[in-house]
Amino acid sequence: MELDKIYLDPKDFGAVGDGVHDDTEAIRAAMQQAAEKHCSVRFSAGVYRTDVIYVPQQIEVCAAVTWSYKLVGRTVLIPAHEDQECILEISDAIGTTFYGISLDGRGMGTNLHGMSMNRERHVTRAEHSIRIDNCRIFNCTGNGINMVGAWAVSMRQSQCIGNQGYGFYLDGCDAFIVDNWFSGNGKAGFGGDTWNSAVNFTSNRIEWNRECGVKLMGGMRYNLTGNYFDRASGPAIVIVDAPNFHKRLHKEHTVMPYAITVTGNTIVRSGAQAEPGSNDDCQIYMRKAVGCTVTGNTFNVWKNDGQSGRVSPWYGIILEQCAHCAVTSNAMMAGAVKELIVDRGGHGAGMVIANNTGIPLPEAAWECQDPFTPVHFLSEGGAPWYSEMLEGESNE
Repeated sequence: MELDKIYLDPKDFGAVGDGVHDDTEAIRAAMQQAAEKHCSVRFSAGVYRTDVIYVPQQIEVCAAVTWSYKLVGRTVLIPAHEDQECILEISDAIGTTFYGISLDGRGMGTNLHGMSMNRERHVTRAEHSIRIDNCRIFNCTGNGINMVGAWAVSMRQSQCIGNQGYGFYLDGCDAFIVDNWFSGNGKAGFGGDTWNSAVNFTSNRIEWNRECGVKLMGGMRYNLTGNYFDRASGPAIVIVDAPNFHKRLHKEHTVMPYAITVTGNTIVRSGAQAEPGSNDDCQIYMRKAVGCTVTGNTFNVWKNDGQSGRVSPWYGIILEQCAHCAVTSNAMMAGAVKELIVDRGGHGAGMVIANNTGIPLPEAAWECQDPFTPVHFLSEGGAPWYSEMLEGESNE
């Protein structure tokens, strides 16, 4: 098959890609023909101004991967109108792959998403099998990725940065979220506040999000393993109950977070803008969790880059009204400013809180340039703060 039959370029359908002309109809035409020919829409370099694009099933939407952490990339889609719901509408995009695309919301509208799925628009009950690889979604006034009613999606080596809502909002199940950046979003980097379940969340960097890092309200059967959490304004991880509506019983009920594994993560300097001493001023906050485990994680406190801001958080892990959870064997050397484990009680049966080792960061270290470097250790002289830590008793 010739290349022009494998890849369709929207510019061949009349798109300009200069960020000024409205390229909506050209992109829609390319998508439609790709669906008919079972091939790819490949964007050449350009800035494509477009109204909502309804992406069909079983195609590939792709571009050369040219973005970096701070650079936009050479192929970008931007919204054409303030009042549009999103840039890419993916409710019907079953079996579709997105590769190398950058979506820039330009701060337009009041709740404009980058990619959006809505369960009311589903045309089938089959798994969606949507793949988002090497994409960058940023500067949206809503969520970077908005998945409502999602079933079987994956996101790899992509970035959600600087969106005013969630980086990735999930109402759905069976997701694989691996090797991504979730940075500087207005709410959580990743999370959901209704029904969200069966998610493998691994090897991601979640940093500088303004509400928290990962927010699992009513989340079930998660595996949060091997991630790096840095400088959330609130907790790095929130695991709490959520109100929901039971469709079969036709009544409101509360969904408890259940069977969540949090292990092998590095969790650093959370609570940057939290009210001191509040439930937000911690690394992990758990409420009404059932059958969850938090084990083998590493915690550390400190300030902003450049030594500005407060040393935070005050607390390591806050627990209340949980049951049959294990919080064990976490390394918490300087893992909090005041208390490593805050047990607010009200638990049911089966709670295990044990073998969490470390002590809070001594006050003598708060004004150090960088108390965790070997250079600092060697320069402390006769009464280094770390000797106090090494000689102190471990807390459980």
